[in-house]
Amino acid sequence: MREPLLKVYGHVYPVSDAFYADLDAACADALADDADEPVLCREGDMARVSFEGVYFPVDEVLAALARHLRPEHQGKLDVLDLENWRLTRHLFDQGRIRSTSAPLNNVLDYSGH
Repeated sequence: MREPLLKVYGHVYPVSDAFYADLDAACADALADDADEPVLCREGDMARVSFEGVYFPVDEVLAALARHLRPEHQGKLDVLDLENWRLTRHLFDQGRIRSTSAPLNNVLDYSGH
């Protein structure tokens, strides 16, 4: 079994039915290593992303988020690119998406831990 090229984890809340449906459509083309596990799931008013595989439609998911984000939404989406050894973190705060990136070697310094 080969190692996944991408790992993507995140959450956003609170999400409405329309917000979740748009995220679900944006995640539809993800090529996960384990097709039995959903890429997107809903827990109450929170949407969670959990992905490991070769392709994740980051731009489409960020576009879906941007269409729905309001000041009350919070969350993040971490994209670990194992091929290029980078972490890109997309933070959702005050209705905006703020993206930063760092090498995985520096991830503990980068994440504030």
